[in-house]
Amino acid sequence: MEQRQNVESIYKRYLNDVYRYLLHLSKNPQTAEDLTQETFYRAYLYLENYKGEKVKPWLLRVARNTFIDWYRREKRHLPIDPVALEVLAKKSRVGPEEKFIIAEALQEWLILVSSLPLKQKQSVLCCDYYGFTYQEAAEILGISLVNLKVSLFRGRKKLRELLEKEGEK
Repeated sequence: MEQRQNVESIYKRYLNDVYRYLLHLSKNPQTAEDLTQETFYRAYLYLENYKGEKVKPWLLRVARNTFIDWYRREKRHLPIDPVALEVLAKKSRVGPEEKFIIAEALQEWLILVSSLPLKQKQSVLCCDYYGFTYQEAAEILGISLVNLKVSLFRGRKKLRELLEKEGEK
């Protein structure tokens, strides 16, 4: 009974984080929903292998592996669907106009991130969007710390180039 309550609390607490992560990777809400359910199913199956590490990085690593398995099966790129943006922080004293401008800027940034190669996209999302440490991001992605830093550097450099190109238009 205790394990069931633990699984339910993990599901309720991290459902949105896992879904958003998979949505950014897949760019398709239906695919993200399916992959989210698959992620929690796999997490439940391997709960006994859970080694007491932080739950969120562990779940996102499961989500990443679920996405990679799906991506390999599909062997094609999905068209980019519009990404539903999260409402800005409730504590913010920013007015509606500023919120709209910030949301637009974030949406443009996410679109640019989606154009990066997969490893760079995953690195940038983990570190810059979700705020994981380099070590946590490397563990989630299953790569070395050095490899993460290289991917992150290249992804950020490419983003700066794309942002400069957008600014010239």
